[in-house]
Amino acid sequence: MKKKETIDWLFVLPDDLIGGGAQQVLFTIINFFIAQGKNCMVVFLVNKKHHGWESLEDKCSIVYLDNNSVYRGFFSAAKYIRRLKKTIHIEHAISSQALINGLLGFLKYVNILKHTKLVLRESTSIFLRFKGFKLLLYKTAYRMGYKQANLIICQTPLMKEQLLEALPWLKKNDKVVVIPNPVNLDEISTKAQETLDFEIDNFLVAAGRFIPEKGFDILIDAFNLLEDITLKLVILGVGTTEEERKLINQIEHLNLQERVILYGYVNNVYPIFNKARLCVVSSRIEGFPNVLLQMMSQNDSVVSTKCAGEISNIKGIITCETHSVDALKEALNKGLINSDNQRELYFNDYIRSRSIDSFINTMLNQINN
Repeated sequence: MKKKETIDWLFVLPDDLIGGGAQQVLFTIINFFIAQGKNCMVVFLVNKKHHGWESLEDKCSIVYLDNNSVYRGFFSAAKYIRRLKKTIHIEHAISSQALINGLLGFLKYVNILKHTKLVLRESTSIFLRFKGFKLLLYKTAYRMGYKQANLIICQTPLMKEQLLEALPWLKKNDKVVVIPNPVNLDEISTKAQETLDFEIDNFLVAAGRFIPEKGFDILIDAFNLLEDITLKLVILGVGTTEEERKLINQIEHLNLQERVILYGYVNNVYPIFNKARLCVVSSRIEGFPNVLLQMMSQNDSVVSTKCAGEISNIKGIITCETHSVDALKEALNKGLINSDNQRELYFNDYIRSRSIDSFINTMLNQINN
């Protein structure tokens, strides 16, 4: 009998929007494993929509399932992985989206992924972010999938606390661990040196998907209150047409068309973060905003709402309460005028503590234990 080929790591993602924090973390992990000579496969639940993954196409297997809807993609993914397992052994599988986590756990429960070590990452505070039927759907996914996990990774102690409080049956084992989001220091160093065709000056910058949780509407209102009318606000990212239209309407209502720029998707954010007078995270709620680490690597003037656990403890960041236009405005003013020669040192030390090498070593030790 012919021996099965082995996939060391199977990554399952909802779509290929690499600008999303969860996708960015998995992208960093994939790159690390590829550099280590591991055989990786990436499966997206939907058709190709965005750019950014092309750099991996000749280094690992990338599969786009033929769907326009993520929800239809769950059924396609189950069928695809079932077929895949007939000829290929999957050593590990990893996901960062709760419903996909549930799917992978279910596939392990029904023995399709029987011998696969399952690593599930928490990407957001589900129990604070959702309500009603959607929350019930997520809880069902947790119940179905997380019992089968070999490891459940939370980004912060607060996220772990929230998870165990909502799902007390998880306390019976030690699968739930805290491993902070990683950064690839070599990749950051390389990308930061690239030259971009970006001619905007004297600007603040924010980045992320156009969804309500990112708080871009709050940021635009706070920016409108600043006295310096020569400043610009650049928001990097894409999102749903509906959410983008809301932001455009808000910008037009405030007559800020010349000063607030929805710049779109950017493959390399680092030179822009470096050039900005101030980098801003305005989110209402996050698991932990990966973009915050990217900003800290390039700029010593960073403002963030207290949208996730641990942010208040990071030295050098100017923080404020969430959901408040006035609080964010005051933080922006402080960031624009307040200088601290120690910030760069604080930020560099913090980022080094989150190296991808450290993340992978901790994760593998936890799995093997």
